[in-house]
Amino acid sequence: MPDKPILIVHPNDKTTTFLDKIKNHLIEKFDYQVHHFNIYPNEKSHNDCLERITQSPKNGLVIFLGHGRTDKLYGSKGEFYDNSEFVSSEAKDESPDAYYYNDSFIHEGNIEVFSGKKVFCLACNSNDKIAEYAMEKGAKSFLGFGNIPTSLSEFEDKEEKVTNDVVVKMKTELNYIIKTSLVLSIANGFTFGGLLNYIHFITNQRLTDSLTNQKSFKERHVFADYLYHLKNDIKVLGDQRSKLIE
Repeated sequence: MPDKPILIVHPNDKTTTFLDKIKNHLIEKFDYQVHHFNIYPNEKSHNDCLERITQSPKNGLVIFLGHGRTDKLYGSKGEFYDNSEFVSSEAKDESPDAYYYNDSFIHEGNIEVFSGKKVFCLACNSNDKIAEYAMEKGAKSFLGFGNIPTSLSEFEDKEEKVTNDVVVKMKTELNYIIKTSLVLSIANGFTFGGLLNYIHFITNQRLTDSLTNQKSFKERHVFADYLYHLKNDIKVLGDQRSKLIE
């Protein structure tokens, strides 16, 4: 049975490789306390990860880094999945992992894997039904986020036209805010409520810096608006007084 108190779960997806910086920073700072599970684009890897989550210590901290929607968390996506409609079935059979996609990895039907666990879920709209499902099935605490656009297409879905400069800055600041908040909160024995306060504090610092010290960044007001909603949409369900790790 794994006894490390922190489990980082990161599904393979080329659109979330930038989150490696968070994972690597946590491993560097807390190596002896961290187990990380990179989910590969096949069913076995996903099933192995669910088992690993189940086996992680009671009161352990599970950090999910990836995509999601209100009622589920997505798994891994193969490198060529987005082009699969133009590819023959024979080609897919030759390289199944490349065309694999699990868009229903953790959902209402298997959310009990989080029972007894504390969950930090960096995924879009993880502050909604999926958080409620987790709590109903015995999760101790669950921190979820609202909408986190980190690609041009995601901004377009919000009917927002931005340049790639905004996308790059969102990824950069998201990495900085989350890795800094998690490291300082874990190192100082903070609770989930304390972590939430720290995320707010650091985000406010970055907002102020963007608006006052980066006036050459023409889209700073659009960026600042999304960063503002990022922090305000975070919710903690369950015990806010629970320490991240005990």
